Amino acid sequence: MFSLRVLEVDFFVNILVYLLNVIYTFMNIKFFFQFVQFCILIILYSCSDGNLNKVIIPQAITGLCSPIQLSIDGLNKIDLSDYFLENYDIDSVYFENEKIDLDSVFVELNPNKVNAFLSTLTIYIGNITYDILVKAPDVEKTTILFKNIAENVKIKGEFTNWVSVPMELEGNTFKFTKNLNPAVYQFCFVVDGKEQLTNYYDHVPNGLGGENCQIIVPSKRKDNPSLSFEFNEFGNIILKTKENDAELIVFYENQLVEEFVSTDKGLIPIIPEYSSKIQLSYLRAWSHSKKGYSKEVLIPILYGKPVHSSFELPRQAKHKMSLYNVFIDRFYDGESNNQPAPLDSVLPQAQFLGGDLKGLTHQINNGYFDSLAINSIWISPIVDQAKGAWGLWNTPRSKFSAYHGYWPISFTQINPAFGTKDDVKTCISTAHQKNINVLLDVIANHIHSDHLLYKSNPEYFTPLYFSDGSMNTEKWDEHRLTTWFDVHMPSFNHEMEKVRELLSDSLMKLIKEYQFDGFRHDATKHVPSSFWKLLTKKIKNQYQFETKHDFFQIGETYGSHELVGSYVNSGQLDAQFDFNVYDAIMKILCDDASFELFVDVVEKSMNTYGDHHLMGNISGNQDKGRSISYFGGDLKRDEDSKLAGWTREIGYGDEEMAFKKMAMMHVLNSTIPGIPVIYYGDEIGMPGGNDPDCRRIMKFKHLTEREKGLKSELSHLLKLRSSSMALIYGTMSWDEISENRLVYSRKYANEVVTIYLNKSKYNQEFKNDGLKFILQPYTYKILKDNS
Repeated sequence: MFSLRVLEVDFFVNILVYLLNVIYTFMNIKFFFQFVQFCILIILYSCSDGNLNKVIIPQAITGLCSPIQLSIDGLNKIDLSDYFLENYDIDSVYFENEKIDLDSVFVELNPNKVNAFLSTLTIYIGNITYDILVKAPDVEKTTILFKNIAENVKIKGEFTNWVSVPMELEGNTFKFTKNLNPAVYQFCFVVDGKEQLTNYYDHVPNGLGGENCQIIVPSKRKDNPSLSFEFNEFGNIILKTKENDAELIVFYENQLVEEFVSTDKGLIPIIPEYSSKIQLSYLRAWSHSKKGYSKEVLIPILYGKPVHSSFELPRQAKHKMSLYNVFIDRFYDGESNNQPAPLDSVLPQAQFLGGDLKGLTHQINNGYFDSLAINSIWISPIVDQAKGAWGLWNTPRSKFSAYHGYWPISFTQINPAFGTKDDVKTCISTAHQKNINVLLDVIANHIHSDHLLYKSNPEYFTPLYFSDGSMNTEKWDEHRLTTWFDVHMPSFNHEMEKVRELLSDSLMKLIKEYQFDGFRHDATKHVPSSFWKLLTKKIKNQYQFETKHDFFQIGETYGSHELVGSYVNSGQLDAQFDFNVYDAIMKILCDDASFELFVDVVEKSMNTYGDHHLMGNISGNQDKGRSISYFGGDLKRDEDSKLAGWTREIGYGDEEMAFKKMAMMHVLNSTIPGIPVIYYGDEIGMPGGNDPDCRRIMKFKHLTEREKGLKSELSHLLKLRSSSMALIYGTMSWDEISENRLVYSRKYANEVVTIYLNKSKYNQEFKNDGLKFILQPYTYKILKDNS
């Protein structure tokens, strides 16, 4: 007995026909017909469903399909090309047991036809089905009122992306109405041009020394069913739910699992046999009822076997990433002869300081990242940059060099200040030998005005001036898709197909030539989705499908969850940096906000991006004052952190408290869903104001005891995370939430990791299964249970 690969069936039939001809020529009729019967049996068996299904590997989709979140506002137009590769033609599509019209690659879904919180969209390509999870709308029509007397009232908040929107006047009351997803929202009013609050709504700290109003929008999901899993003695997955009225919806990769084995403990999903041909794949499951649905269960599968230990996971497992941001010029000098000469009009902190690719390679070889349990590096832009001095800071007076890498004058040429093409290739190959991913910071929003493309094709860029003569610079929200960052930084007009093609082809060249593992995308929200969709299509079709290598894309967007999430899906980016989580951590550790705020934001992130999202939990970045200086109080939350960095020496303030809070930030970032992102120097608590003071030269030697201690603490955290399936893939649950105490846990099968935090001014007693322990102010404890 045997099975045939699909691609071999035609070849095998041809061989049989040839043999039949030979036998017919040299043997008698009786034997000939006996042999024909034998051949027919072989062909029928090899083409039977039981054997054919074993060898067909669905390949029309790269990666896991992001769920479709339906909007309540009319028909939802879905672009299926966001999910499927270009060389596969869709035959038919079904939704809620009905065949729906397919217009090229688009389908329209009616939210009123959804009969449950969760449903599926089924797509047929040939004789293979693909399934995408569909979530019904969960919104509340919300009205916000302002009753004070005024001439003109606007509202701005998280639900408007902090853009002022006019309120409607009805009688003596101004009203704003919008369908909102369940979450906690901050906002304020703009009354006759001035920001104002009203006592009709609760007030909370805004993180800038002031306050905002706050509302809570409830969910229609009132009683979500549970879902957990364990492994039996054979290593099989057993899915368990406590509710009798709950149903399971289970996917292996992008196909519904419809066969289960029932046991007294739960249901064992039958994983397709072709899973043994795939290195890394996933099983996803939800439990749902008429009252709600559970959090997602996510289980990695390695060559057909569920993963029990994180050490089995390959380098490309995105959820396992711990990402370190290397700011090339400020990291380590490995080649002293490539540093540009100092510029006369530029103060020292804005000059090139000598860091380069050879320096990074040296630290990779030296084991610096291994010592931190870092398995992914994001390096700042390395393409060639504008020469000379640009921009202007007035106090003290200084221009800037292009040491940072965000003023490109080439799409692909390497900046000689950082090295050569060979240096890039050596750096990446060295990292891969160390099992480390390398992401490149790239810019699709703008170039420098000295770029030859701007000189030859100025029509490829948005106008610097509005029709009224005013400048379109730094209009971050009002004109986010056209604004220039500065007068020497022209923004691309992405509405032009030529521009989108040119930019995406340039980025593809970098991928193919150097084998990067991913991109960090600068200024994501200032580039329209049409570009990100085109680039992602090219990456999937021209690189991932061809090479079978994975690729990770993470963006940078400041804004509401809704805006950030609009770029995170199968057709665009894998993730973005979660600045909302960062802001929440800063509020609880700097402004003494309640842990309840942090929980609300983390929940909103999971609801927006998924329970097992890949969003980046940042410790800081190149555009913010150093977190540790805020934590110790030497940098004030309501001061100009750039001016502070230029005009005084920024340190820690209360040094002991600064390091305690920095450690607590690392704990939170490393144990909640998402991937921890370490801004260089935050592992040792480097202080500083904002740009350029947050970009001091990296310190490797002569560390203080506190710096050594923080580095050791972070190393322990990241090693724990990399060794824990619960912290990588575990389901999140909140066990205790109060103003100053927080307890939460992550669970994967029988492994449970519980995190305890105390940010009060006093010692606090905690309990865990009979164990009692005391946590001092701003300390934590992590307990791991594998029972």
